[in-house]
Amino acid sequence: MSFLPIIDLVNTYNLNDWFLSVMILTLLLMLVIMGPHRHAFADSVSRMFRFKNPDGDVSYPLLSTLEYVILFILSCLSVGIAVGIYSHDMMEEGFSQVFFLLWYCALMVVFFLIKLFLYTVANRILYERQIIPIKPGRWNCFFVMSFSVAAFLILLFSIVVLFLNIPLVALWIFAYLMRAFMITGRIFKINTTLFKNRRSNLGFILYLCAFEIVPLFLEFLVSGVLFGLI
Repeated sequence: MSFLPIIDLVNTYNLNDWFLSVMILTLLLMLVIMGPHRHAFADSVSRMFRFKNPDGDVSYPLLSTLEYVILFILSCLSVGIAVGIYSHDMMEEGFSQVFFLLWYCALMVVFFLIKLFLYTVANRILYERQIIPIKPGRWNCFFVMSFSVAAFLILLFSIVVLFLNIPLVALWIFAYLMRAFMITGRIFKINTTLFKNRRSNLGFILYLCAFEIVPLFLEFLVSGVLFGLI
């Protein structure tokens, strides 16, 4: 008479080799870039939520432009890995999961590049008119920093879900909690840094709707139509 083990390691680690390779490579590259600056990343995130003593500026690690570009792409890839785990069979053979991952990553890159472009155009106009005190480049680095931290944590939790055989709904909940956490931090910075010298809240409300609420709503619609994730 045989008994099944409490944790079946064979089934737990029976994953698509190509998808697993991409996931591990993405994690290693993010560790290489973010690891030496881990204290700066942690400090930047903590400054996003200093409600009693808000900073007059945004904080982010001093990476090179190339490092930020690579980190941005890896972050999109990390979110794509989480979506792939949630929506695909990871034990299926072949390259279908990797193709989906690359396609979704490209879609996210285009979406966030458009968002960064709009950020740059709007912030440049507002900065030249002395409405906001932050240069467009600094806000873009801050945005990529917040996005990369959330994506890295989502990637780590995705690996935990896979190897510990945790229900996939936990990954869905964690991913949206991370998004909400970072979006809340950016909203706070928009209010306390970009529009801190404005007497009226109209500029803050319009900026918030244009760059946080509307893109998030569009993301929910696209996710629901394409992947049924809502």
